[in-house]
Amino acid sequence: MKKDLEKTEIPQKLLIIIRGLPSSGKSTLAKILAAGSEGETLCSDDYMTTEDGAYVFNKQNFIEAHKLCQLDCESLMQKEVSPVILHNNMGEAWEAEYYFQLAEKYGYSTMVTSLYDAGLNDTSLSNRSIHKMPQHLIQKVRQKWDIDIHPHRQKKQNPQAATLQRFHD
Repeated sequence: MKKDLEKTEIPQKLLIIIRGLPSSGKSTLAKILAAGSEGETLCSDDYMTTEDGAYVFNKQNFIEAHKLCQLDCESLMQKEVSPVILHNNMGEAWEAEYYFQLAEKYGYSTMVTSLYDAGLNDTSLSNRSIHKMPQHLIQKVRQKWDIDIHPHRQKKQNPQAATLQRFHD
């Protein structure tokens, strides 16, 4: 396997988007990918914690967390950090659109990895959630799930995208 990796040409500037339902293993995979690299991981959940590390969710925190995640992603790309590993739910294509635009603007190749539900049902995902995500909210994300989030494959733009595309505008 190591020989196969040596043959693989890895882009100098790479954005890795890890998407999946809550508790599907996005953060775990991001940590594994970042280990031993000079890359950075980003997740909106990281911006919804108190100083003592407790996770606090409310709608205002959610919007602010996504603003900060987008700003930090752009800052890392300006510094040419690679890989930038983004691990958010990104259930709908419009949620990833801005990150694809950043990648294009700063010359980053983009790789999307979808864990979806990691083979688990909503009860199992809810039970293992470190943020105590209720089952009905996981079901909502699942119901809205876009199979493909690549912008060049989208047939129509979601009306929310124009309004929410970049949270900090």
